[in-house]
Amino acid sequence: MPLLRLTVRAALLAAFAALAVACAHGGGTVLPPGALAPQTIALPDARPPKCKGQQDTKQYASLTVALSTKGGSLCIPEFHGFGGTVKYPGASPSVELSLTSSTTDYDNLPQLGYGTAIFYLQLAISGKTEFGENVRAGGGLTSKKIEPSEPYTAFGEAIIYSIPIQLSPCYTIATKGKYGGVIGGLGTLLKGQKVPTKASGFIEIYSGRQADDSC
Repeated sequence: MPLLRLTVRAALLAAFAALAVACAHGGGTVLPPGALAPQTIALPDARPPKCKGQQDTKQYASLTVALSTKGGSLCIPEFHGFGGTVKYPGASPSVELSLTSSTTDYDNLPQLGYGTAIFYLQLAISGKTEFGENVRAGGGLTSKKIEPSEPYTAFGEAIIYSIPIQLSPCYTIATKGKYGGVIGGLGTLLKGQKVPTKASGFIEIYSGRQADDSC
């Protein structure tokens, strides 16, 4: 019986000693069962998806779509990590719209804001149309390069009969989305606009608040 007691005591002392060593190496915290099992590591957010039918080059990505008379959502051609969607007001009559995304001023567009734009979206409308006043909420330009909670300003310019017409700029505070920061409200630049003939234009996105009106 004394030998049995000694053996049990020795086993308990060995167990406490092993536990003490484990605690010393683990900062005094006992890990729960399964804590050393492989853990799932969250991968960085992926780039926004490409639009169906978009065409890619080294300088830009482009897409042509038909505008709805009821309004809707436009897919922004994904380029260098920028993409997403733009909610737009109804266009009457329905016309085709070409969109071109880029992150550099490869087409020598005029600089509408202060500093260097982080994104350019060129637009080309196939014919006469008029945009409605109602723009649904949701969507937006998104990218990891857009910082959530920071202000951004959208400038726009239309070219009709070879005459440039600047649209009223607006600012917005970026929100957090699946693919990074999100700049919403870009479709408001089209609200109430009348296009008397085939026309083109562009939207430039700048960091900071550079306008008085919100998008």
